Amino acid sequence: MHCLSNAFERRWTAIILALYGLIMLPLPWYYNESYLPGPLGVPMFLWGWIGHGFIVLITIVIFARQCLARPEYQSLDASTGDEQ
Repeated sequence: MHCLSNAFERRWTAIILALYGLIMLPLPWYYNESYLPGPLGVPMFLWGWIGHGFIVLITIVIFARQCLARPEYQSLDASTGDEQ
């Protein structure tokens, strides 16, 4: 299946590429050559990476739930029964 074949694929391709593109930008909360303190004295880029990591994990959970609700995954339950 091509990533631009339907609205579901296009939407999730755009979301995943946006998350990837955001982490690649040299923003101060992802990348910094000098010490930029954040809350509790922890460097700001660590908070940025932790926050981005949580956003990615939440996005994966949402994606998985939406994928499993699609009709092509519902039809697999009937065909996986044991014939023994």
